Amino acid sequence: MTNEAIEIFNYCKTIFKQLDLLNQTLQDLSTLEAGILNIGASDTICKYYLIDILKTFEEIYPKIRYRVTNCTTNESLKLLKQHEVDIAFVHTPIPKDTFNYINCLELNDVFVCSYNFDDSNIKNLSDLTKYRTLLLEESSHSRKVLDNNLLKYNVKLKPKFELASLDLLIEFCKKNMGIICVSKQYIEKELKNKELKIINLEEKLDPRYISLAFDEEYLSNPAKRLIEYINQK
Repeated sequence: MTNEAIEIFNYCKTIFKQLDLLNQTLQDLSTLEAGILNIGASDTICKYYLIDILKTFEEIYPKIRYRVTNCTTNESLKLLKQHEVDIAFVHTPIPKDTFNYINCLELNDVFVCSYNFDDSNIKNLSDLTKYRTLLLEESSHSRKVLDNNLLKYNVKLKPKFELASLDLLIEFCKKNMGIICVSKQYIEKELKNKELKIINLEEKLDPRYISLAFDEEYLSNPAKRLIEYINQK
């Protein structure tokens, strides 16, 4: 081979190596041997649901990397609409839109108080207006759902405290600072340890859900596999 031919041959070898690497990368992505899964979810959903799901899913597909953006339901849906996340885990119900939804976990909202609080005179939702209540911020999705639920019974609460964090609400309630509304599934430990107790009311609030939201036209392979995994549970 001439010197010119050797130089061209070496150049072509580099190209072929890059093509092999590209083919391997594409194969890895299709088989979930590599890739990134972008998720939007609130701190509450991450703590009480998503972390266990991802722990098991990661054991099945250990080479996938994850980018979880912690934000509210409304913010997660906004990121999903802008295609900045592949999927979003949100609290539902929400107003109808163009996304697809899978209900992952049913949530049953209850009013609770400190275990030592005397709740014997609280029988109906309307009785709560006579007591100190602590609620999430009015702008939060969960608070809006609660307010709409209460309006069905002509009840409107005026909370003493409004907080942005569910975990803080629970801590305030444990300190006997007021009554809160929380999903029973989020306080199993506090109920078991007799730090909180459920107030038995005649009326029941409508169930909510942790749901997986996605746009079917913009699904990555890792997102498709996670959806398949959740559907099988």
